[in-house]
Amino acid sequence: MSDLLIRGGWIVDGSGAPGFQGDVVIAEGRIEAVYREGQASVATGGKSLDAGGLTVAPGFIDVHTHSELALVADPTSPFKIAQGVTTEILGNCGFSAAPLRPTTAALQQEVSAGVFGHAGLDWNWETLTGYFGRLEADGTAVNTATLVGHGALRNAVMGFEARDPTPEEMEAMRLLLAECMEAGALGLSTGLVYPPGCYAQTPELKELAKVVGRYGGIYATHLRNQSAGLLDAVAEALEIGDAGNIPVQISHHKCSGAANRGLVRESLALLDGARSGGVRPGSDMYPYLAGSSTLVSLFPPWSLEGGVRTLLARLRDDAQRTRIEKEFSVGVAGWENRIGVVGWENIFVSSVSRPENGGWIGRNLQDIAASRGQPPQSTICHVVLAEEGRVGYIGYNSSEEDLEIMMHHPRTSFGSDGLDVGERPHPRLYGTFPRVLGEYVRRRGVLTLEEAVHKMTALPASQTRLEGVGRIQPGYRADLVLFDAEHVDERSTFEDPRRYPEGLPHVFVGGTAVVKDGHITGALPGKVLRRGRSTA
Repeated sequence: MSDLLIRGGWIVDGSGAPGFQGDVVIAEGRIEAVYREGQASVATGGKSLDAGGLTVAPGFIDVHTHSELALVADPTSPFKIAQGVTTEILGNCGFSAAPLRPTTAALQQEVSAGVFGHAGLDWNWETLTGYFGRLEADGTAVNTATLVGHGALRNAVMGFEARDPTPEEMEAMRLLLAECMEAGALGLSTGLVYPPGCYAQTPELKELAKVVGRYGGIYATHLRNQSAGLLDAVAEALEIGDAGNIPVQISHHKCSGAANRGLVRESLALLDGARSGGVRPGSDMYPYLAGSSTLVSLFPPWSLEGGVRTLLARLRDDAQRTRIEKEFSVGVAGWENRIGVVGWENIFVSSVSRPENGGWIGRNLQDIAASRGQPPQSTICHVVLAEEGRVGYIGYNSSEEDLEIMMHHPRTSFGSDGLDVGERPHPRLYGTFPRVLGEYVRRRGVLTLEEAVHKMTALPASQTRLEGVGRIQPGYRADLVLFDAEHVDERSTFEDPRRYPEGLPHVFVGGTAVVKDGHITGALPGKVLRRGRSTA
């Protein structure tokens, strides 16, 4: 007996094949059957939903998220399910909720605050198994899977020390990583511009990749350089993947700075010419010209050794602050000075923790500096000190031409990279997937509907080696989104980002409605999806 018959929708099944009119039958949380128009449906019992005028697609897989604490703070995940996301991949850019060790946990929580948000939330776990247990005990609206953040791994063993690990520390990281892989992690992620990950050299990462390779995992990386050094950074990622014989995923693949426009053609060619783990390497991207992170991540790496509180102490020391300000102007060998690449005028404050500093939100650092009558390199130090490091930014870093080049590539999937931090987060937190469908499919025609859905569903499932999700196919989980292809669109903006999209009236996770007639139901049917295990 079926639980639900979705009748008369335009089915885009995630494979990239042309859509077709038909019906989808759901039973016991899975897709039982798919019928093309004219085929007789044998569905009996259950309910029926008229999908006339709507596209029926697999639930979107957000391949690059930072929702570790957002899911604990609000398990209904409203800003994800409202845009059709039914599965989130956590643990990106070297940040993850586990592993933790009591001696260094405070450092990890401190540096993660600007990425995960929800700074007051209790991390009542130390292991990945413990974190999964928290999600399963509380319930979630979306399915979740995670990578192991190299930054979290390194911090657990070494803290924020800018040096190579000792043999004993290297072995401790291997063992912790293996423990996480045994718990069901998808693989390893790095954030090689963020401390403490930026202190790691390639040999360390190759050793960890070998551990991931034993479990059939993947390697996802926020590259060491996303501007003039992009090609060398991609080559390093491929070398790490080769060491473990594991697939490589380039996170939010782009190239920053006007002087580097078009370099993504060459970086994509490097991926096309390489194989890692038996497959061509892939990428993900967000469909915006601006990114977002924590402002302290823009500081020279040496200044963050020891953590955020150590940075603040250095900023209070006249000699060290003078050195930091000078390095923002002249750079440091081997450091990607992202402000030097994009310019002070393109770095906008997006979140603060103190109400008295709310006037900075939405203003760029050059403008704030002018109003203070001081150079911008002095202003960024003042802002970080005044906020004790808890300040976010949005930075314009790309071009429309590069964005469309990346979007066209057959192994580029979509990830929001959204941060649930402050009142004015990047609009991608609420609008990534509707923006693709409204802006790049319907208005610009950059992608066909089938191409876009494939890049949001089956492709990210393949890239992360998740089974049983991402397709409308018998036996797969009944994770579905029904949207109006003629009207679906983002409503979030940089000025007013916390607005839900339009044109997505129904979303199902495991056959249960999490959005019904445009309203969030509060249901929590999501599952933790562990590597190598059933998605049931």
